[in-house]
Amino acid sequence: MVLGLTFYVLRVLITGITGFAGGHLAELLLEQSYQVYGTYLHPGSLENLPELQRKASLYPCDLTQLESVQAVVKQVHPDLIYHLAGISHVQKSWSSRETTLKVNLFGSLNLLESVRNFAPSARILVVSSSEVYGKVPPDLQPIPESFPLRPITPYAVSKASLELLCYPYLYGDKLQIVIVRPFNHTGPRQDPSFACPDFARQIAQIEKSLREPKIYVGNLEARRDFSDVRDVVKGYQRVLEDGEGGEIYNIASGQAYSIKDLLDILISLSLADIQISLDPDRLRPSDIPLLLGDNTKIRHQLGWQPEISIRDTLQAILDYWRERV
Repeated sequence: MVLGLTFYVLRVLITGITGFAGGHLAELLLEQSYQVYGTYLHPGSLENLPELQRKASLYPCDLTQLESVQAVVKQVHPDLIYHLAGISHVQKSWSSRETTLKVNLFGSLNLLESVRNFAPSARILVVSSSEVYGKVPPDLQPIPESFPLRPITPYAVSKASLELLCYPYLYGDKLQIVIVRPFNHTGPRQDPSFACPDFARQIAQIEKSLREPKIYVGNLEARRDFSDVRDVVKGYQRVLEDGEGGEIYNIASGQAYSIKDLLDILISLSLADIQISLDPDRLRPSDIPLLLGDNTKIRHQLGWQPEISIRDTLQAILDYWRERV
C-alpha cells in the first residue's frame, strides 16, 4: 500500500458465471485481481468450480424473473458487466423455441432494465453469436460485422433480437453497451452435447475400454471457425474495456475447420484403433455448411487475436475427459 493513495478495485458481474465461457472468464479476471461477482441458475453447476466458489461472490438468479435480477444488480452495483447467461445450444433450440426466446431475449430485457435503474454507469458486454449471420455464400466469407443478419435457427433469432433490443438502451438511455459475435469456441469443461467434447469423451471411454471402439457422429462436413475459449474470453475483456460503445466485434480465428478435421486430430492424439459411425440423431435440422469470421476489426482496433493452436485446444479437451471418465 502506498501512503496517501487509494486504490479502487473494479466490481465485475458475470451473468452465467458457471457456464462454459463464464467459468474461464472468471478465472482470467480473478487472476488480475478484479472483484468478481456472478450469477448461476442451477446449484449443480457449481460442482466443477470449487475454486470459483472460494474466490468469487455467487448469486442464484433466474434471468426470467425481474425481481431476482434487480436484487443482484442492486446489491453488486457493478462497474463492468459480462452478459453471458442464456441458452447456448443451437440444435436444442429447435425443440425449445419459446424457452430460448424467453431466456435469451426477455431475460436480457430484465438485465438491461435492472442496469438502467440501478447501475446506469456500468459498462456492459452483450454476447451475441455468429449464428445471426445465417447461411452466407462461401464466396462472401469470411464474414465482416457489416454483413446483413439472416438468422435461420430459433437460437440465432433470439440473439439477433437481443442485439436489436440493445439499441434503445444504448441511444435512448445512454447505457454503455458493446456487442460481440463469437464464432465457435471450444476447450476444457465444455458440455459434451457439443462436438469436440463429445468426441473427446467417447475417445477417453474407448481408451479405458468403457465402450466399443466406435465414435458416433453427425454431419462431419460442416466447416466452422474455431477458437479456444481461453482466447475468446480474453477477447471479451479487450472489447469491454477498450472497445467503442455501440460497436459490434466478431470474435473469430479467421480459419475454418471441418468437423472431420477436428475429429481426425483428436483420433491422432490417441493410440486406440477407432471407427467412425454416423448417428442420424446427431444431425441438425438446418446445418450451415460454412461459417468463417473476419476478425480484421478486433485485430486492427483492439489488438486481439487467438494464440492457442487448435491442436493444443483439442489436446486439452481430451486430457480433461481422460481425467473424468
